[in-house]
Amino acid sequence: MKNNSGNKKDPQRVMDPKDKRSEVVHFKVSARENLDISMTAKRCGMTVSSYVRARVLGYEPVARMTTEERDLITKLAQCRSDIANFINAINGLSSEEKRRLFRTPMLMEKWISEVKPIADAVSDFIREIRNRKMRCSRTAKKEGREVMS
Repeated sequence: MKNNSGNKKDPQRVMDPKDKRSEVVHFKVSARENLDISMTAKRCGMTVSSYVRARVLGYEPVARMTTEERDLITKLAQCRSDIANFINAINGLSSEEKRRLFRTPMLMEKWISEVKPIADAVSDFIREIRNRKMRCSRTAKKEGREVMS
């Protein structure tokens, strides 16, 4: 189910009348806290109201991907393509050709020099994902139905 922010109605989501959001909560924060809350909500693609409600209800909204993370995913996709090309090229050889190729030290050094950047890019991507601060989903299961933040 998609998270529709703002006043857009989601035709797939029908709220129980008793769950209608009709109550207003006011609280004070410092100017710095307000800025932090607003920026974090924006990074998560949420309104301040949705973000604060999610946090109060125990959810940990996920920040949207940064440009750097999107670039890493693009590089990973390119690496996957390169690996598939290597596998296809090797699979197209006869058993004897494979034995001959992999006994050649120069070929192995060249192959390793080609594969190392791919392995490094995949490792960098995995490391970046592990370092993300907010890991939980924006949605949670509650009483057998999906609840959106």
